[in-house]
Amino acid sequence: MIGLIRKDLYMAWAYCKTFLLILAVFIAVGLTGEENSFFILYPMIIGMMLPVSLISYDERFKWHLACDAMPVSRAKVVSSKYILTLLTVLLVFALTMLAQWFRLSRLGAVEQLRALPGILLPMGLVGPAILMPVIFRLGVEKGRIFYFVLVGVVCAAAVMFGSGQNPVNPTAEIALPGWALVLVSLGIFLLSWPLSITLYKKREL
Repeated sequence: MIGLIRKDLYMAWAYCKTFLLILAVFIAVGLTGEENSFFILYPMIIGMMLPVSLISYDERFKWHLACDAMPVSRAKVVSSKYILTLLTVLLVFALTMLAQWFRLSRLGAVEQLRALPGILLPMGLVGPAILMPVIFRLGVEKGRIFYFVLVGVVCAAAVMFGSGQNPVNPTAEIALPGWALVLVSLGIFLLSWPLSITLYKKREL
């Protein structure tokens, strides 16, 4: 398992440097100005799509076929991607929160940070939870349409949160409390995990 995660980290560094650069730029831009909701939310969109991009590289290099020929179970292959997704989401969340803490500290409005976990974490967890079962069952190429639809929905949700009601505004109306949204999204993510394992085991490579 650790070896699979290390392999993904090496591939991310070798092939996804553009992702990392864009991520850093958006987090930095999020430090400036007040009406910057999109720049606060977009790094999470990038972060949650990084593991999916790595799955795409795995299929391009026929890594999934090599895994089937080695003593590596499909459950471990799937689990490594879910663990990597969780680590990526938590890292992007921590960096975004740190950047916004610096920004809001200058404005004397640190209390506004309370609204961010209930938006960022659900965004980072629910997207992959919906997308990865489709990817593991159909493959990246066949699941690409669903991939773009999901990105569009997430981007639209980000814009909706950013228009009219700023997500860093604690008075913004949200149907559920932030902690409840985080728990629900984590539950969806954890339910998606065994579903992806089951679907991937049934897939013919």
